[in-house]
This record gives sequence, C-alpha cells and structure tokens, in this order.
Amino acid sequence: MKDMIDNLNLKILRIRFFTEQHIRMKYWIGAVLRNRFLYVAESVYVNETMSLRRIIETLPLSEEHFMFRQLQEGFPKGFLFDCSDLPYDGSGFVLRPNTIYCFSLILIGKLITYQASFLEAISRMINDGFGHPMVSLELVDVTEGDLCVLPDLILKENRFETLELVFKTPVSLMHLPKGKGSGFQNKLNNFPSFYQFMRSLMYRVVTLGILYSDGISFENRKEMDEWIEEYIAPSMKAVLLQANLCYEKRYSTPKVGETSVYSMAGYTGRLIFGKVHSDYLPLLSALSPLGVGSDVNYGLGTFRVSYRSGY
Repeated sequence: MKDMIDNLNLKILRIRFFTEQHIRMKYWIGAVLRNRFLYVAESVYVNETMSLRRIIETLPLSEEHFMFRQLQEGFPKGFLFDCSDLPYDGSGFVLRPNTIYCFSLILIGKLITYQASFLEAISRMINDGFGHPMVSLELVDVTEGDLCVLPDLILKENRFETLELVFKTPVSLMHLPKGKGSGFQNKLNNFPSFYQFMRSLMYRVVTLGILYSDGISFENRKEMDEWIEEYIAPSMKAVLLQANLCYEKRYSTPKVGETSVYSMAGYTGRLIFGKVHSDYLPLLSALSPLGVGSDVNYGLGTFRVSYRSGY
C-alpha cells in the first residue's frame, strides 16, 4: 500500500492567459475548460495512431482486476483543472479584456509522461478560445511546479489538531437519496461530515493509485474497503466547531443537438473541526490538488486546508 501511494506523484502546471475581447458565457467555467480541452485533445496525437483523448478515456485496468466492472462505465481521469481562481458569478462567467487570468492543470501518476501532449492541447485550446462566437485567447505563460510526492499513509502519534477546511468550488460527498433508503448516510441531510470527507478522499486517492501508479494493489475489494475503513476510523472522533456553507449549483455546456444541460451541485464555504488526528494534516495538504467528491473533472471539489494546535 505504501509503495502504491509513493508512486502516485502529481505535477501541477499553472497557466496564465488573457483575452483582448469581452467574453460572457452562462455556463460553469470549469465545464467550459473541461469540454473544450477534451474536444481539442482528440486532434493531439501522442504517436501515429493514439490521440491524447483516447489515452485519457481508456481504462488502464485488465478485465481480471477486481475494480474493472465497477470502473468500466466511468472512472476518475488522470488529470483535472483547478479553476477556483477564475471568475464565476452564479449564472456564468465574464472574462474582461487585457486582464490576466490563471488556472492549473494537475497531472496524476502515469499521465505525467504525456505532459508535452497536454501542453500542446492547452495551447490549442487557448488559441481557439471560448464564447459564442468564439474569441481567441492569448497564452501568457505556463509555470511548471515541482513534482509532488504524497506522504506516508501511516498513523503514528496519537495527537490532535484543529483543522480548517475550505471548499473553494462546490463539494458533493454524497448523493441525495432518491427513495426512503435504510442506510445511515441517507439520514445525514447531505451534510459533509469530516468522516465522509475522509472516506471520499481516501477512496479517490486509492482508486487513482490503482489506475495511475505502478505500485502494489489490493488483492480484492474486501481488502481495500477494510484498509480504508481502518485508516479513516480516527476521523469519527473529530468535533465540528464551526460551519459556514452554501449549497450551490453549476451548469455545463449543452451537447450538440440538445437543449438540456448537465447540472452539478455541492457546498462551498468553510468548516472547522477539532480533534483531527495530526497525521492526517500533511496528507490533506498534499492531496488538496486532487479535489474530492463528484464532478472533480468539471472543476468541482476544490478544497484547501489549514490547521493549528488547539481543541
């Protein structure tokens, strides 16, 4: 398990751009980035026969793997955009002329080897631009961060800290029950508890490790579930000290020939928890670029953490 996480490295590329014309769109800017990028990635080839989009959307597991059946209908992709610093006003976004804007591209594990192809797609996407009609953008620069290596997943000292958790774009950790439902999670009114946050985050990082690292995997689903539950058990001791949350919706761009759009929702705002196991803190800081919850590849699930000694 430690080897698997050790091999799950992250690469963060910071992209700055501007427009010479006013651009207004009534969609979530994270969805615009995601959809435009995938469109361009179809025409970027990493070799004579394989496009970047095909690599992104090909499940990197054999049919014999215990996770194959679950993930073949949809799996977490090995890249995402952090658009939390781009403008959004509740009904869409506006890009103003000659203002420099920034977003980040995060590459995960094995997909780091395709960095040059990702940058080519980004360059084409920026050149093509956004809007209706399309307005070309101008690329300022791309800043390459250091390779991020995740810390050990080992709980050592039994110390506790106070954690501030900020949801910068909507975070959805659970789905509202469609029926009565008998599970405990269906009775939590959709509230993002620290336990549910840790559970969602660990399933995400473990799944990404299985998909995009060369490290050790679990033998079966039962072993994976038991390990995660044991690791996050101390999160149940956390105490909610303060909450300031807002439930918000975001809307994707329409598909060609369709009038309805894909909608997403989650909580933005701040949570403060006491009695958080201290060994979780460096892990949460390192994992924050990965996002958490639903629709991460549309720019949702962005979070940041800070902590202090105390309660």
